[in-house]
Amino acid sequence: MNLPALSKLTIEHLRGSVVPFSLYFEKGKKLTIVYGENGTGKTTICDALEFLAKGKIGSLEGRGLGNKTERYWPSIGKTSSDIAVTLQAGTSTCKATILKGKVIPQPDSLRPKVEILRRGQILRLLEAQPAERYTEISRFIDIAGVTNSEDSLKKLIDNLNATRDTAIAVVLANQTSITQFWEAAGKPGKSALSWAEAEVSRDLSSLTTAASTLAKLRGTYQKLSDYPNKFNEANSALTATQSELVIAERQLENAMLNATDGASELVGILEAATPFLAKHPHPVSCPLCESNENVANLQNTVTQRLAQFNALQVALRNKTSRDQNVQLAKERIATLQADMIRDGKNFEITRREITFPAEIKLPILAAPEKFDELASWLDDTSHLPALWIKCEGAWNEQSKFVATLAKALATYRKNVETQKELDDLLPKLRRAHAILVEERQAFTDCVLKMIAGEVGRLYEIVHPGEGLNKINLELEEGKRASLEVGASFAGKGNTPPQAYFSQSHLDTLGLCVFLALASLDDPENTILVLDDVLASVDEPHVDRLVEMLYTEAAKFRHCIITTHYRPWKQKLRWGWLRNGQCHFIELTRWTLDGGLTHIRSVPDIERLRSLLTEVPPDPQLVCAKAGVVLEATLNFLVELYECLLPKRANGLFTIGELLPALDKKLKQELKTIVTKKDASGVETSVTIILLPIFDELSRIAQARNVFGAHFNELSFELLEDDAITFGSRVLELVEAIADQENGWPRKEKNGSYWANANETRRLYPLKKPI
Repeated sequence: MNLPALSKLTIEHLRGSVVPFSLYFEKGKKLTIVYGENGTGKTTICDALEFLAKGKIGSLEGRGLGNKTERYWPSIGKTSSDIAVTLQAGTSTCKATILKGKVIPQPDSLRPKVEILRRGQILRLLEAQPAERYTEISRFIDIAGVTNSEDSLKKLIDNLNATRDTAIAVVLANQTSITQFWEAAGKPGKSALSWAEAEVSRDLSSLTTAASTLAKLRGTYQKLSDYPNKFNEANSALTATQSELVIAERQLENAMLNATDGASELVGILEAATPFLAKHPHPVSCPLCESNENVANLQNTVTQRLAQFNALQVALRNKTSRDQNVQLAKERIATLQADMIRDGKNFEITRREITFPAEIKLPILAAPEKFDELASWLDDTSHLPALWIKCEGAWNEQSKFVATLAKALATYRKNVETQKELDDLLPKLRRAHAILVEERQAFTDCVLKMIAGEVGRLYEIVHPGEGLNKINLELEEGKRASLEVGASFAGKGNTPPQAYFSQSHLDTLGLCVFLALASLDDPENTILVLDDVLASVDEPHVDRLVEMLYTEAAKFRHCIITTHYRPWKQKLRWGWLRNGQCHFIELTRWTLDGGLTHIRSVPDIERLRSLLTEVPPDPQLVCAKAGVVLEATLNFLVELYECLLPKRANGLFTIGELLPALDKKLKQELKTIVTKKDASGVETSVTIILLPIFDELSRIAQARNVFGAHFNELSFELLEDDAITFGSRVLELVEAIADQENGWPRKEKNGSYWANANETRRLYPLKKPI
């Protein structure tokens, strides 16, 4: 999607813009030339675009100001919060300000893409180390996805190699373990692996079941073996409680002897009455005999009587407690008898669950159900549990061994399979990686070759026929991110240009490299900024460089070039670019109060036309400006047709020298075809013979004898009417030859005429008549 053309750039309090400064861009012109002497603020305009696009100011970097140059961004007396840069393009606007130390564009989606080249950066690519040189161009060669895939594939190959090495080591370790097991088993079978296969394939479920059942049988036997001690303890407890009961009965008898007859029954009555009287302390009558006699103190009387029978009470409770203990001891013995019978039955059930292997010895008799038979049965079978434990251990060890052997065999098989798979996969991955590297290198070489070709093409435009346009950009052998730059010199190819080229040639080459790279990355949406990069280019090459820059600017969204090169100003002033016109802005003197100021440099042709339309026209101003335009026009024709002029040190000629230089034969042949389009787009052409115009100009000059005058003297020599006529004829001549929008006819066409851009002017003849 092509973005709209730029319309206005506004800079507020950034660097040299001590007051807000606005730069308007002419519609339809993609190239803007900002001319100004040193210190007029050209770099501030470049800084503003970089601030808006990248959130930084590169012109301050590398000047010994440290890593943080933000404190130097605001204009004098301002803070970072005062800075604002606004770019208008069509109906959209993007404005950048600083918030909490960060450059914030609003909206971010409209943030422009800017590529900027400054004088100090022009040789960075050429003079950098190979690795740094590659970094400079890497963003223009979009192979991040390929290199990531290449790195991932290389990492995968390395990891799989390590996995394969591990698999081989594990295979050897497992093979050694299986062999050791085999040797310990007496080397049965043909080989360790075949023996291991056989061992692992054996059904050990019956053995496992037997071990589990035997462990269960042993547990039940252990329960039976605990019963003799339990019975002995229970019988001893019964004997002790019975003895305690006898003593309690004797104590109760003695207490009863000391009490009245029926004391025990009376104690029972009194104890039963106590809780009743606690709830009803003042009964109306005795609850037992219903007599109301002595009922007033009945509760106290009961309490006193119970105290008299206390010893008897203690004896009664003691005897009751001992009766309960005897009963519990008997119940314990009965429970043990039942538990013994149950466990004996469980033992018999367990021994019949499976058929135990022959080496397992079992009791001959069934577990007894009587206690007096259990002890002898346990004595007869007491040696069996140790045998059972031994068999269980052997069976468990065998199961564990087979499990260990199975695990070793499974690991062996798995790693052998892994090794085979990797042996098959790794060569294919290595080939895929090699293909990826080859394709990446081929693609990179192709892009580098294309860049080198473009650099060579641009370089040849500026330095035609010098034989220096064979530029090479190549990756350093054996390295992925290391770039070598070579050029042809004195017939020798691939030489480092920085070793042989002049400073001017190196600057031009660096500029060509930058343009070639910038044109790779979405140029139609990129603003190209060249900040004073023409300082070292000499006069013979600057014309071609300017033309090349104008042509290349058409590829970009917009191109802004700042310069203090005065001859360029003159060429732009006269529209002497071969390829057309540009937007020319001249910055004037910068001041602390006024900041950046500029004037629109109106071409002299346009100024002459304006002076002639004034009412009334000022003859002196018309004549002076017409003289300037005529000298420029005559200089153009004399140079184009290589006419003869006297050799002069200062190179300045009068009209009397320039007009005669166009000899009679040439003047008779000179004509132009002017092509225009009307509002509906229909083209019309008209042929203009130039001889009558030259004759009229010569007549005025001869009549007033001003052939020896320069343009600044004409205004004092000509009469008012002649001055106006002189200005009109000069305007007629220059408009017949040049077009304000498409420039002067400097391009040779079809071997028969000269043409300007879009061929709105065709100048005949092509060569001066002999």
